[in-house]
Amino acid sequence: MLLLADARLDNRDECAAGSNHFGGKSATDVELMLSTLVQSGEEGPSRLLGDFAYALWDGRHRRLHLARDAMGLRPLYYRVEENRILFASEVQQILSVPGVPRCLNERAVAWHLCGMQTPPGEVFYAGIDEVRPAEEVVIDISAVKRSRTFWKPDPEARIRYRDERDYAAHLQELLTTSVRARLRARDPVGISLSGGVDSTSVAAVAGWLRQQGENLPSMRAYSWVFPESLAECDESETIYRIADHFRIPVTEVPAEQTYPLVDDELNRPHEDDPFFSMYQPFFENSLSAAAADGASIMLYGFRGDVICGGSVDDVPGILMSGRFGEARRNLARLAKINALGRRETVTQFLLRPMMLDMLKGHHPATWLDSLRGKKDGEAIVQRLQAAPSRHAEEHVSRGFLDRMGLPAAEPHYVTSLDWPHQAARDRYIHIASPLVVRGIGFAERVSARHGLGLADPWSDRRLADFILACPQHLVATVREPKRIARRAMAGIMPDDAIRAIGKVVPAALYIDALRDKAHDKVLDLMTNSRCAELGYIDEPALRRRFERFVRGEESVFELWSTLSLELWLRRYWG
Repeated sequence: MLLLADARLDNRDECAAGSNHFGGKSATDVELMLSTLVQSGEEGPSRLLGDFAYALWDGRHRRLHLARDAMGLRPLYYRVEENRILFASEVQQILSVPGVPRCLNERAVAWHLCGMQTPPGEVFYAGIDEVRPAEEVVIDISAVKRSRTFWKPDPEARIRYRDERDYAAHLQELLTTSVRARLRARDPVGISLSGGVDSTSVAAVAGWLRQQGENLPSMRAYSWVFPESLAECDESETIYRIADHFRIPVTEVPAEQTYPLVDDELNRPHEDDPFFSMYQPFFENSLSAAAADGASIMLYGFRGDVICGGSVDDVPGILMSGRFGEARRNLARLAKINALGRRETVTQFLLRPMMLDMLKGHHPATWLDSLRGKKDGEAIVQRLQAAPSRHAEEHVSRGFLDRMGLPAAEPHYVTSLDWPHQAARDRYIHIASPLVVRGIGFAERVSARHGLGLADPWSDRRLADFILACPQHLVATVREPKRIARRAMAGIMPDDAIRAIGKVVPAALYIDALRDKAHDKVLDLMTNSRCAELGYIDEPALRRRFERFVRGEESVFELWSTLSLELWLRRYWG
């Protein structure tokens, strides 16, 4: 057996206890992984906790096993040919091999133009495949391939405590374990620290563990700071409240140096994929500073929003728990936010979810069979209102999208139907978001370019399992966002900090760039564009809408997928 891996193993003790490796607990992560995979057979990948991508060559059976961690933190791509199999962490590594053709996969382009919701496994180069999160691919000597999913959350799992505080304590324990595992790194480590719940909770847990005397590396924070003209975006007060309490030095990254599209060097897409963040200049500058400080990894809180936040409204759960006043107050808040009348609000957020759950509970076989296409499938799938094209803006060519044959519903929406209750289905849709997976992949590539590893304590499958098994009205409500995450910080984060934390989205920076700082560059990207030449967009329609936006006649619209694609096509496809 030969194992090649990019990995951090989080359950070392468990793997060492069941290992016959001579090194025991002193063995490296890769040695423990190999021992576990050899001894556990098909169950091996599911027994590994952590971030990993690996290739295992089984010389005895002449088979290659490729696998990737459950949350998709480490990438892995491959190409199967008649006389060779190529695999790598980046697509560009495979493209650099002599004899590998460059052929654009336009189906991936169509997904990208549908709100950048390109699902895992969809690669932008035809003939190259991606190992999906929690997937094992086995390729034999005859180039015959089979694959399987080695882990997925259990839709029937339930966690119920008599005291709500026990849910917060459980989350605190899991998050502490996750942060500790990711601090097994060379001193110092960096953290991208904002004023939001996700990154502040990671920083607080890390700082608290050090206060408890644990032998962990020191931490340095890298944070955006905004000028007075963009004061609504600034989170400095909250950032320094956390950093000062835990004695974490802060390196400030001035927002004036991070405008989208202004500096070409800070806004270049990777060859693998047109997906990159409009805030890439912040990533580049903060990672550059961290590399100069000798940091080994950068901690982020990427998945905190989808694990504990988002728009998951469980009014039926609040009502069924007997909290009638709280249910009424949440409905009132939802009515205000969504500009709905009382009857519409009650129907949308209370009656409809309850009726759907009752239908699924009484007729589960009919429900699932129909949704998966066995009976009236097409009509019912369409009722999910999850067609990829719903994300596409009006300037995107419907003819092009139709030719690409995207499915009637996004794959993770269909998978969510395994969950028995609407709120849990919504939570799964959040956690499995392709946009989040792409975003993490983008950040991993940028981090690697600066010589740093990436770690996200919220991207731990144990956290996903736990949250999906909880009553969703205790995870978050419209009146108390990230309820469980805030409560989990009790005893770790100062009370005044818990009350103050809350993420501010720096949309003003992006809007200012479109209307002023990068206006001419944006117009250039809409002039004689490669996207229009290839039939992907209606360029005049796009320009007209953009000009209305610049004049203040229309609010900002989803433009970034088109701009990022155009930049990528010009850079890598002539």
